[in-house]
Amino acid sequence: MRTTFIGLFLLSIAAMPVAADNQKPTAVNGVSATAISSSSIRVTWNKPWDNVGIRGYNVYRNGAYYATVFDTNFVDTKVSANNTYRYGIVAFDEARNFNSVSQESSATPSGGSNDDQGSAPPPPAPSNGAVNSPDGLYAEVQGGNKAKIKWRAPSGNIRAYNVYKNDSYIATVFTPEYIADNLTWGQDYTFFVTAISHDKRFSQKSERLTVNTANGSSQPQVRLNDQPQNDQPADDQSVNNSSSVPDGYKLVFSDEFNNYSLDSSKWNSKYRWGPGWTINGEKQYYVDRINNPDFGHSPFEFDGNHMTITAVKTPEHLRSSANWKPYLSGALTTYNKFKMKYGYVEMRAKLPKGRGLWSAFWLLHQKDNDRRPEIDVVEYIGSKPDRVYNTYHHYENWNLKSTPSFEAKGPDYSQDFHTYAVKWEPGKITWYVDGKERNSHSNGNVSWEDMYLLVNLAVGGWWPGDPDGNTNFPARFKIDYIRAYQKN
Repeated sequence: MRTTFIGLFLLSIAAMPVAADNQKPTAVNGVSATAISSSSIRVTWNKPWDNVGIRGYNVYRNGAYYATVFDTNFVDTKVSANNTYRYGIVAFDEARNFNSVSQESSATPSGGSNDDQGSAPPPPAPSNGAVNSPDGLYAEVQGGNKAKIKWRAPSGNIRAYNVYKNDSYIATVFTPEYIADNLTWGQDYTFFVTAISHDKRFSQKSERLTVNTANGSSQPQVRLNDQPQNDQPADDQSVNNSSSVPDGYKLVFSDEFNNYSLDSSKWNSKYRWGPGWTINGEKQYYVDRINNPDFGHSPFEFDGNHMTITAVKTPEHLRSSANWKPYLSGALTTYNKFKMKYGYVEMRAKLPKGRGLWSAFWLLHQKDNDRRPEIDVVEYIGSKPDRVYNTYHHYENWNLKSTPSFEAKGPDYSQDFHTYAVKWEPGKITWYVDGKERNSHSNGNVSWEDMYLLVNLAVGGWWPGDPDGNTNFPARFKIDYIRAYQKN
């Protein structure tokens, strides 16, 4: 009887009419067009929400249909230098329901002999010490006559790179890689790279890399003992981005954010306690981009040189998915991916201004215990743009103990990039802003256990208060790099 009942039930289901899918995808947001060479523009955007699922995207250029793609990025290789191109995106689902064209983003590829990939090299110029050198050169051999040369982009306002093969200039490129072709099997080739800033200053040469396609791919050659130089000239102390890496420390963790997506080998895009637990009375929902890529919104933006955490008002169709929180934002942690006991950590970032915005870079205990130490490298309350805060927390007998929230007053920190760092030693924590010591705490209660890194943009809470009508959204927390060092 059970089989018969199931068979009748299935027949009745099969006879039921199928409801048509008439729901359009939500509007595409986060459209960003970036010139990556004199003849190409990369366009990226956030995946919208649909009740069934997104099938693809139509790309509109200068107001007219241009291409159809099936991912959230598109590279336009049919552009000309010094011309401006506008891009809008339309999403569609399997039932061919199309939404309206998104807001446009535009880009203008640069031209000229100093900017075009493959053009004559810029005139020689001595390094003035203000531009850091690329490092970590390695090769990915592709067949018997081609190799992709890649390197780690230095910090700073880098525009392009000059590539040299066997001591001769061969190309200028705008991303940290170059494909060398027409190589001869079994022959050695040497490569090095120099970096060029937007104002046409040059770095020193990188280390040399020897490539032989017969030997296969090489490994990154990262110079762990190098200390970053100043990112900008020190003539304007209000925007001095000096680093303060101590002598004898080596690099043990780094993300330069030179790609176009999160590196899941380094980061979690959620707190370890999950999105259902709100701390400090905050009003945001942290979107777990890595584990939930189809959420319908990403709080992380990339331009090839920086990673930006954005906070937005929660779209109505996502409110239930966001636990009815009024804002969406992002948080990254290295929990169970990277941890350290003592050392030096540093972030270079541009912080967001506005009432209700609370950006932070911090360290937290790897294992739960009765002490639960926390080192706040920097906290920024957007309604007080001329100061950042440094704090240490821990528990004693289950009671929270905290230092004062030490202030580091300065310029409007939202107007430019600055470096924020902590040197953590046995019994002592020292805080730095733009390479200068600003605060310190010495006590036997300083953490002596493994800790991991966190960075986030909170909205609301007991400290910053709620946003008001003068708070601009999207709010953007723009990060150039995050690095960690330990003693050799």
